[in-house]
Amino acid sequence: MVYTYDFLVIGSGIAGMSYALKVAAHGKVAVIAKNSLEDANTFYAQGGIASVTNPWDNFEKHIADTLDAGAGLCDKTVVEKVIREAPAQIKELISWGVDFDKDDKGNFDLHREGGHSEFRILHHKDNTGAEIQMSLIDTVRNHPNIDVFDQHFAIEILTQHHLGQVVTRHTPGIECYG
Repeated sequence: MVYTYDFLVIGSGIAGMSYALKVAAHGKVAVIAKNSLEDANTFYAQGGIASVTNPWDNFEKHIADTLDAGAGLCDKTVVEKVIREAPAQIKELISWGVDFDKDDKGNFDLHREGGHSEFRILHHKDNTGAEIQMSLIDTVRNHPNIDVFDQHFAIEILTQHHLGQVVTRHTPGIECYG
């Protein structure tokens, strides 16, 4: 049987599943997972996600905390980009059904963990990873442009330069990332 897709995603963790959801608006997506979709490292993450989400915190504090905790090993440009984009990513996770804990007033129940000068850790009880993974699974499985192939192994990816010694076919616009 031959399947045709615009995007092939190998892996069912937060990176693969969120990518599948983002590109599904642009074409047909196949997600391949070697085990069940639940069997991803994302599922086992217990802590939370650090993000500037309250008025008394700011990007500069979060960046300074991260660079300080990184003891000179962090790429400042990457740290700045990740921290500045985090609130939008949190909103996207929420749009996909992730339910972060809230206090009595409906605000995020933020925690403060090592290396952070402010309360900025969003969490779902003590199983944030499982909450994210299960929300992504539900959203992916219900998306009309995404097909899931769990219990499948990706053995080899054949791209144009794998077609033989003399490539007689060229399909412009096809790119392989990874």
